[in-house]
Amino acid sequence: MSTVYVVGLGPGAGEQMTVRAEKILEACPVILGYTVYIDLVREQYPEKKFLSTPMKQEVKRCQMAFEEAEKGQDVAMICSGDAGVYGMAGLIYEVGREYPEIKLRLFRELQRLPEEQQYWEHR
Repeated sequence: MSTVYVVGLGPGAGEQMTVRAEKILEACPVILGYTVYIDLVREQYPEKKFLSTPMKQEVKRCQMAFEEAEKGQDVAMICSGDAGVYGMAGLIYEVGREYPEIKLRLFRELQRLPEEQQYWEHR
């Protein structure tokens, strides 16, 4: 079963990302997000498949993530800041109801949370 990971980049790419976010992006063959955020990580992960949509196409972006996961690939949906506060978490859970066979994990990048609260898993 494939997984869609919702990952916050924190304040930006590179040295500002958490180690956990970097590990997820390294592990997923597909990275999807808003065009500006994809541009922040493209050079770090040149071997990845990148998909993006412009602003105001968030629902389409979420659908694309699940469609890629249906092909058998893990997908990292990237967003700015904390994925649960500023990011795509609420919308992707809503869209995810249409894809019950796909596992969904939300990684919280707030470092002060205990380890067991830094991600939410659905399904």
